[in-house]
Amino acid sequence: MTPIKEIAVMHTLVADINTILAKNGIYDKITLSDITITEKTVSDLVKPNAKLSDAISNFFWPSITDATVYHYTSRSAGENILNTGIFRFNNISNRYSDGEILTFCETHDLKGYLEKDENNEPKYKHLIMTNTFYSSFTDISLTKDQEEYFWRNFAACDGVRLKIQITASNPNFRKMHYEQTKGKPILLLSELTKCIREKYNREFILKGISRLCSFYLSGTDYGIENEYRALYRVWEGFGPQPKNDGTHSYIELPLDEMSECGYRLNIVEVQANKKPAMPNSYAFSKRGA
Repeated sequence: MTPIKEIAVMHTLVADINTILAKNGIYDKITLSDITITEKTVSDLVKPNAKLSDAISNFFWPSITDATVYHYTSRSAGENILNTGIFRFNNISNRYSDGEILTFCETHDLKGYLEKDENNEPKYKHLIMTNTFYSSFTDISLTKDQEEYFWRNFAACDGVRLKIQITASNPNFRKMHYEQTKGKPILLLSELTKCIREKYNREFILKGISRLCSFYLSGTDYGIENEYRALYRVWEGFGPQPKNDGTHSYIELPLDEMSECGYRLNIVEVQANKKPAMPNSYAFSKRGA
């Protein structure tokens, strides 16, 4: 193929990307300079501004900079948070048996992550999960059924509900995206992958895909949770490092200040059947009052 024909093909590829984006509700225009096209891939991994990947990520998983949310937890965990002034982000490996990340990888055919390692475990378990820490929150606009679900499943009979104001400089405070039909991928990602693979014999790579995997769950199993998730990725020698209590690995975030993780958590109210042991500086309300 002559250089002129190669350039024409590249411009056609860009036009196809823009058509698929617009069809799915994203009207940002991508130019040839926004992406890198190699013999095998199409991506913006090395671009200073990942315009294509950011447009897709922010459409399905928009970053949240400020929100008031609920966090349901056990009485002992709640008292520990309130009395130490420390909030923990847990390692997402704790959810391995619940299909965290696996649902996204399987549905979107991420073969590299699904390949088995020497221990016969999927590579995503060690490539993604070991350095991913998170905490879950939910919207404060809940139906009565949703409230009962959260108390029953996350706060038990003597648990507590923390109302928390979260300010995030970390872009990975997002709402979960729920799969509505089992095995059916996000249409835009599916169409982009299929077009680039079948028409141009290349693979599309979405920048940040390993991070976005953590914001995707089965809607039939978890949709009622209306979950927000705050995520922090650990890198050796950079930023806060994990601690371990002998059973679980976690990251500590001090309350009432912007942490190195990029989150400020302010507890504005504590609710429970019975007032937990806690400093009087926190507002308390009795459940159902």
